[in-house]
Amino acid sequence: MKLSVIIPAYNEERNIAKTIKAIYEYLTIKNIDHEILVSIDGSRDKTADIAESMRSSIPTLTVINVPVNHGKGYAVKEAMMQATGDYKLFTDADNSTSIDHIERM
Repeated sequence: MKLSVIIPAYNEERNIAKTIKAIYEYLTIKNIDHEILVSIDGSRDKTADIAESMRSSIPTLTVINVPVNHGKGYAVKEAMMQATGDYKLFTDADNSTSIDHIERM
C-alpha cells in the first residue's frame, strides 16, 4: 500500500517546512510507503522556494508549482491527478490536523 499525502499551499512560508518535515518523519518512522506532494497555488511569498529546497533531503517529496492562484480546490485536484498512491489524502499546510490522525482511519 502506498499513501499519497497532498499539501495544498498558498503563502505558507512560515509553516511549510515544518509540516513537510513532520509528515516525512512520521511516515518514515512508521515505515509507510508514501509520497508527499506539495501543491503550491500561486504563492507570492517564498513557499515554493522553501519546498523546492527540501527536495534534496526528502526523496519522497514532489513540488507542484502553479504560478497563478486558482484556489485550494484547484491545488488539491492538481496534486490528486499526479498522485500515484493507493490511498490519497490532503492536509493543510499549517498542520492543523497532524499526520498521526491517519491511525484513527
